Amino acid sequence: MTLKALVGTVKDLWRMRSMPAQVRPKDTRSVITDIIGDESQKGKVLNAGPILALMDVVAGAISYRLSMGAAATISFDRVDLVKPVFHGDHVRLEGEVIGLGKSSMAVQVRVFRHDLKTDTLQHTHDAIITMVAINRFGRPRECLPELFDPNNADHCLKMSELAKQRKDLSSLWRHEQDTVNALPFIKQSDLATLQSKAERVAVSDTVVEVRNCFLPRNLNPHDTVFGGDLLVWMDKIALHCAQKFTRSEKMVTIAMNRVFFKLPILMLDMVRMRARVVHVDHFHLEVEVEVFIHSIISGGERKSHSGYFTVLNLDDNNKFKPIEKGLKIDETNQEEMRIHMKAQKRRNFEGEDTNLLALKTRILSGEFAADQHKHQ
Repeated sequence: MTLKALVGTVKDLWRMRSMPAQVRPKDTRSVITDIIGDESQKGKVLNAGPILALMDVVAGAISYRLSMGAAATISFDRVDLVKPVFHGDHVRLEGEVIGLGKSSMAVQVRVFRHDLKTDTLQHTHDAIITMVAINRFGRPRECLPELFDPNNADHCLKMSELAKQRKDLSSLWRHEQDTVNALPFIKQSDLATLQSKAERVAVSDTVVEVRNCFLPRNLNPHDTVFGGDLLVWMDKIALHCAQKFTRSEKMVTIAMNRVFFKLPILMLDMVRMRARVVHVDHFHLEVEVEVFIHSIISGGERKSHSGYFTVLNLDDNNKFKPIEKGLKIDETNQEEMRIHMKAQKRRNFEGEDTNLLALKTRILSGEFAADQHKHQ
């Protein structure tokens, strides 16, 4: 055991000595392509889960290569659907580092699908994912270089400024959410005007819970569950929760916001996942998903992950379909009043999040012969 620890320390020191002082953004780029979904469902809209899993793979590959060692997913700050992806699609995911701290890496991932009819690549998803370099103990490893290109200094400075703005916005987002918990009493008049709905139910009546554990095939080299596998499950329960609420099966996840990875999940952990509808708009709703882990060895339950999924309601012709049901506002239930207030404050951040995407939509040359295709 002492020899293993010594070898690990030597490897960490070697990585730090081998790390360059600077790295160019273009040298961090990575591309993966794949045929996605179930061939028997070809042509049907694909759920967001498999796309999220591939995004995690791209961000992980970039982070491992850049940090010259292990890295872990910290959060999916924002994921937006631009166009749907279908079962059987040939997809392309491009990733690039857009911000570096001492141990943290902000990776932007963009997804494209190859449209067979028009022979073009269509931009489908955007995401910003935060990764962190870790040592053999799973602790942050402060070893990363500066993100800079002397031949494109203005662009690097702009990305640095955007990174600072994203960090400040994230801190403000958490502060606004925490402030709601400190309010002594929330009145109905403190909330935005409600849309007219045919029926209203309490948030507690929308809860869906599942409980399961992961298998060895779900584990990464550090013997913890792959973030992408967990995201697939989170998206699945969020979508089911939305469908149960609307009694409609034709729904699709169009955004994911602030999915935080607080604790690793081990194979011996029993995992409980809870989803509930926390906001309803005209055509879409927001589902909060929380993940709790119960250690079989040590006992006790702790929250490991949380995030918000925006799900759109569609009709049989894939047109926006109004949601007839809403959430009940009851001043005597202050816990749910806080849920409504937090949802209201999150909506105020949506435009600002989108404005802080660092890279313009583009297609990199290389695999998939993307430079030979038109781009939409």
